[in-house]
Amino acid sequence: MDKDIASYIIENSMLRTGDCVIAAVSGGADSMCMLFCLTELSKEMSLQVRVLHVNHGIRGAEADADEAFVREYCENNSIPFSSVHADVPSIALETGKTLEEAGREIRYNALFEEAAKHGAAAVALAHNLSDRAETVLLNLLRGSGITGGAGIRPVSSRNGIKLIRPLLSTSRSRIEEILGEAGIKYRTDSTNLSDDHTRNRLRRGIFPLLTGQVNPRAVEHLCNFAQDMADVSDFVETSSRQVLDKALASGEAAVSDTQVSISVILLMGLHPALVPGVLRLLIPKLTSSLKDISRTHISSITDLICAGTSKTVSLPYGLYALRTRDRIVIGVSSRESEMPPAGSFFTVKKYSGDDRALAISLIEKDLADRSSNKNCTKWFDYDNIDDGLMFRYPLPGDTIPVLLGGTLRHKEVLKVFREAGITAAEAKNIPVAVCGDDVIWIPGIRRCDAYRVSADTRTIIEISCNFCR
Repeated sequence: MDKDIASYIIENSMLRTGDCVIAAVSGGADSMCMLFCLTELSKEMSLQVRVLHVNHGIRGAEADADEAFVREYCENNSIPFSSVHADVPSIALETGKTLEEAGREIRYNALFEEAAKHGAAAVALAHNLSDRAETVLLNLLRGSGITGGAGIRPVSSRNGIKLIRPLLSTSRSRIEEILGEAGIKYRTDSTNLSDDHTRNRLRRGIFPLLTGQVNPRAVEHLCNFAQDMADVSDFVETSSRQVLDKALASGEAAVSDTQVSISVILLMGLHPALVPGVLRLLIPKLTSSLKDISRTHISSITDLICAGTSKTVSLPYGLYALRTRDRIVIGVSSRESEMPPAGSFFTVKKYSGDDRALAISLIEKDLADRSSNKNCTKWFDYDNIDDGLMFRYPLPGDTIPVLLGGTLRHKEVLKVFREAGITAAEAKNIPVAVCGDDVIWIPGIRRCDAYRVSADTRTIIEISCNFCR
């Protein structure tokens, strides 16, 4: 057993004597090393190690061979094994998610279901030191704050079950050394050799440049930064929770089924680092997830503190934020209960790699159509909108980026509706596609002049709407 890995597990309170742990094992070097370390540690801590393998149905015979490899290893070492099969490409197409997003959701759900089934204390994933560094850099490049700066955490939880990453402080080279010393073979996923995915491009192109020409300890330093950000993030969350609890008790903040509010004077008196923290604690009181609430959305709410009365911004999940005379109010749009969810009118499809040429041909046909604004399918640069795409109904203050005199400007959506002969009452019931604070498409009426597909676009997103006028 590698002493550093054993120490990391103990220092982070990942496992206790007698725990049952579900290990996610794909057959790759990382997961095979993790499985080996857990089974070695089980001799000292009496752990019950069980393996779950998820076959995503993406790589055909290669994926089946991976499953057979893991199954055989477990049988030879008397480790309980189970597998889950899923048609991830079909699920991704149906839900409008990328293969990575759909696969991750299926994998995590399967792991936690297995953990609940066996009363496991933890689910173990095999992310390593480089994975954490890559995640930190990706998050920073996408505009993340301190929470994203923490990257992957060594321990988190879901429904009372720990999610642990025993190899998070271990380099890939050390992992391969451990496997070599133990005589353990592993499989190589061919998709890891492709440059179609952003993470692979970082791993194969950017990180060798950073470690070779900037600093050989670049990965280590990024991970040290991540740990610092994790500590800061935890401190901000704890402090923000104390502020909010006190505000709720004093009446400076209030919560109901349809809205939450907090005193502007209170927010103005806080350290700037605490304001986003308090807002992030308020929003989940109206919605079960913060997944699509980005730094941009939080910033748009904080901007309301110094804005004029009645200024409104839109948020995911049918939420809005409003500045009243003395409060910031976050509420649920009443239209959400009167109309079908805006997203129910839309379907999305993504094109990358070899499929990109097909999308380009469709775009060219669309551009050749003089009435193209009325077409019910549009294409956008997914590389720029993948973190902020949502569907909802229009809100006061909405704008759409359009070219005016050769300059990209923000035009009021209500004005676009008026020019199209649509009353304000009618406009409220027309679903729109939104990226961040921008309306990017009013189906059947106008698409924005930003987020267009260019020669540099790697992934194209096709959005179709069955609500077209």
